[in-house]
Amino acid sequence: MVLLGSIFISAAADDQSPRVEAPDFEVQYVDRDERLRLSDFAGQVVLLNFWASWCYPCLVEMPEFQKIHDRFKGKGFTVLAVAVYDELPDAKAFQDQHKFSFPVLFDEREQATRAFDVKVVPQTFLVGRDGYLIAIPNPKTRKSKLWVNDPTMWIQP
Repeated sequence: MVLLGSIFISAAADDQSPRVEAPDFEVQYVDRDERLRLSDFAGQVVLLNFWASWCYPCLVEMPEFQKIHDRFKGKGFTVLAVAVYDELPDAKAFQDQHKFSFPVLFDEREQATRAFDVKVVPQTFLVGRDGYLIAIPNPKTRKSKLWVNDPTMWIQP
């Protein structure tokens, strides 16, 4: 079970699972003095990734997210990468080194971390155009979950 917002849900998502609305949050960009909210992307599909600069699996999957972003960015899709359990200068250095074109963010107030009950990184969610979480199918197990912790999933065809 996971506490997402104020709703307990099962980790497995199937036809009987409740629909879960993605909770809104506000975070800052790592490389400029601007903020954004998840709700700014209403009507788009959002791949929401929680990461940290010290996390090796995060380093593995971030270039894959860049490829996904490049492929779908003009079709109402974006990637939001939110640094958690990290220091802003380290997250900024990570972005300066890799220069990802999708929003790279920092959760300084832990709003997003708490809203999505993030305990480990990497952790990735998919938010539908309607603002509800989409179950992510695992190509290896054929089971779907509302979040993914496996960075190798993103290199699947």
